[in-house]
Amino acid sequence: MTKVLYFVTFFLVLFKVSNSTAQYSDDLDAYAQVHEQTSNFNQKELDSITKIMLTYFNDGVYEKILQETPELIRNAKEIDSYETELKLRNLLGNSFVRLDDLERADVFFSQALELAKKKNDTLGIVTMYVNLGNTYFTEDRVKAAAYFRKGLDYNYKGNKSVELNFIINHNLAELYVGLENVELTKHFLSKIEDQIYLKEMDGRRKTFIATTTYIKAGLALLENKPQESIDLTLESLKYQKYIDENYKFGNYKHLMAGYEAIKDYKKLNEVHKVYDSLKDLRNEKETVKQQQIARVELHLDNVVQDLRESQLENQLVTQKASVGKMLLLFFIVVAALLLLVAILLLKAKNKRDRLVKGLILKNKQYLEAKEKSEELANSNTRFLSTISHELRTPLYGIVGLTATFLKDPRLADFKNEFKSLKFSADYLLALVNDVLHINKFSSKEGHRLTEVHFNLSILLKNIIQTFTFLNEKHNNIVTKSLDPEVPVALYGDKTKISQVLMNLMSNASKFTEDGFISLTVIKKEHKGNNLKLYFEVKDSGKGIHPDHQKGIFEEFTQVKDSYDEDVAGTGLGLPIVNKILSILGSSLKMNSIYNKGTTFSFTLDIKEGCLEAINKEAPSIDVKSLEGKKVLIVDDNKINQLVTQKVLEQHDMMHRTASNGKEAVDMVEKESFDFILMDINMPVMNGIEATRRIREFDVETPIIALTATNFVDPEKEVYRHGVNSIIVKPYDTEHLLQALLREM
Repeated sequence: MTKVLYFVTFFLVLFKVSNSTAQYSDDLDAYAQVHEQTSNFNQKELDSITKIMLTYFNDGVYEKILQETPELIRNAKEIDSYETELKLRNLLGNSFVRLDDLERADVFFSQALELAKKKNDTLGIVTMYVNLGNTYFTEDRVKAAAYFRKGLDYNYKGNKSVELNFIINHNLAELYVGLENVELTKHFLSKIEDQIYLKEMDGRRKTFIATTTYIKAGLALLENKPQESIDLTLESLKYQKYIDENYKFGNYKHLMAGYEAIKDYKKLNEVHKVYDSLKDLRNEKETVKQQQIARVELHLDNVVQDLRESQLENQLVTQKASVGKMLLLFFIVVAALLLLVAILLLKAKNKRDRLVKGLILKNKQYLEAKEKSEELANSNTRFLSTISHELRTPLYGIVGLTATFLKDPRLADFKNEFKSLKFSADYLLALVNDVLHINKFSSKEGHRLTEVHFNLSILLKNIIQTFTFLNEKHNNIVTKSLDPEVPVALYGDKTKISQVLMNLMSNASKFTEDGFISLTVIKKEHKGNNLKLYFEVKDSGKGIHPDHQKGIFEEFTQVKDSYDEDVAGTGLGLPIVNKILSILGSSLKMNSIYNKGTTFSFTLDIKEGCLEAINKEAPSIDVKSLEGKKVLIVDDNKINQLVTQKVLEQHDMMHRTASNGKEAVDMVEKESFDFILMDINMPVMNGIEATRRIREFDVETPIIALTATNFVDPEKEVYRHGVNSIIVKPYDTEHLLQALLREM
């Protein structure tokens, strides 16, 4: 539908040539050059001629505008007549719109918009957006609406603001009727209904009443109100001499749709006859219009072609005169570039040779350093493995015999002495384990997670029970607080979590006397199966002096403030905790006030576990089911044999002993056993070789490795040879019983 606004009395400005619009700019300049006159018009003369051009536009004589306007625009630029140039460009752009040459119209309006923005000309900017909206009013309504809305965004308040804002809102309302958007149509209609009767609208009021009523009729059709649409359309037609034929055409379309909707076919037929006559008349005008377009295009093409031929002839003459000079210059430049490239390539080659030599030397040094590092690492591993085995073997005897003596009623009078002996042995074992752990968690192997389903409440209870002796000795009250919203079953690296809490509880127990220790777990988040838990170990002990707090997490840093000098730590507990928490994706936080107490805390991401899996992994210990079982003890150490024998005898199990792997193989070939407890490091034949031999003829009997050695890769080093499970010495009696029951 034709727009209300052809704002030809407003102004356009000169457009800037770009790659996409250069052709149209060249056409305009070419035409101006060909028709250049011997003298220029002054401002008064230009104003008179511009009025004549406006008459041509209103009469539809667009060919005349395209012939005369380019030279007039050049004239206006030369005398620096800004407003006149804008008016002429506006005429030219809108003439292209009337001739349906939207592409050229877009070029003129877009380039003029850019220049208006450079001059901060708000009226010019808004006018260009209106012109661009009008350009695409029929072909692309969404694009047209976007241009009109950009015009509104500038909120123009000048002396043309009433009429200009009315036209923009009016055109948007008409667009949204065409897009069948009832809400936006009503929105923009509401902005213009009262403005029609303002003084500024006197000159075009009847036109705007007709077109606004036409929009309302279209809206009534969208809202399924055909009779209302008919009434509004008839009202609009009262002013038909003030509107162009496009609105008349649209009004009769509304009448036909309304009469058809109310089934008044008689009037529908009458209106249809008028519509058809208008359509025929429109087709005749369209034919004339197309002929005019064709003449304009031909005229422009001929003018541009004449100019191009003239320019081409001049260019040929100039090119012939300078071709020799250009060729000479070209060869000189090429020769210089080739010489420069050769020099650069030579320098690059020399530099590359030096870099390659340097890299070869660095790689050699790196490989040598890597080999030394690996050799030192392997040596360190072997040393720690040997020390571990040599220290744990006698400790196994001490811890095992002490535990046996404590359960012997005949030695009840020495119970306190045995407790002290066991505590000292346990501390020495903890020292060995700390040294091994600090090395393990610094290695790649130590970063592996072993995730299992476990009961956090039971784990906390067992950790607290571990330090019962020390806390009773120090007269401490120990409490456990577990958030009831924490699930019973969790899934994570139980061993590493246990090591963290054991170290923190150990420190709290050693450095607190006649006070309290609390172990707290609180749920922070719970999304799906993922939880965030807050762990806290708080004590009312001596706290840590501010001078010592900075270095407390460094290895082998000790605080000599425990209540018993014989239980002062190794200085490895907190560094181990920090390394483990780093592996688990967390970190340790400390808040300590000297002589008042210390709080250690950390937050851990963990998953919800499965109770059934816990029950499956941890069957209840029924010691009576082990009575009468026959066990082969394979160990080269007599004390270790004695300790294991005592444990088995306390639970009414029978046993035989072998001092090396070869003896064990021979005995298993002759006798049957329910379990085999196999040491690994033995003379004559070690436990691994003995296990392989036994598995050649016996794959049923469970073989449990009792060893003081820590294996880097148990699967590769032990399990694949036929061992069912591993228990590291020294061990708690319950661990051994648990392993036996699990293998039954």
